[in-house]
Amino acid sequence: MTEIVGGAAALLVVPLVAATVWEVLSRYVLGTPTIWAFELGYMLMGVHFLLGGAIALKRQVHVRIDLIYAQLSARRRAIIDLFLYAGIVLPAIAVLCYHSGVFAMAAYASGERSGQSAWNPPIWPFRVLIVFSLVVLALQILAETLKCIRALSTDARYPDA
Repeated sequence: MTEIVGGAAALLVVPLVAATVWEVLSRYVLGTPTIWAFELGYMLMGVHFLLGGAIALKRQVHVRIDLIYAQLSARRRAIIDLFLYAGIVLPAIAVLCYHSGVFAMAAYASGERSGQSAWNPPIWPFRVLIVFSLVVLALQILAETLKCIRALSTDARYPDA
């Protein structure tokens, strides 16, 4: 599932680039700036980064300070990761997911709109995608936690630093 969501996130770059190119052409060549390109751009970029979080975790490409971590054995790295994933990151993501869900439902119920431009789109779809991306990230964190447990309970290979 993480690969599919990551692929979809990567595809969001296409409409993002198209909207940006259209805005530049419209503004500087045609002299008629759009009312929607800026908002569409920041919404697509936000969703792109949020949906990409799970695949970045799966591929171990998040920024990490390796000064000490890289020098540890695979077992010690698994212990540290297990503590961080299960004890800190997963509970934090759960809290963020809950509160983001409350905000998304409130935005839908009230008909909240962005208020950033004349386009003024409804904000709830963007907030629902935030919740969805947090759920996918939580599932990937759970998978990483299980990898740590498997590595500690068997002779399974743990990812390199």
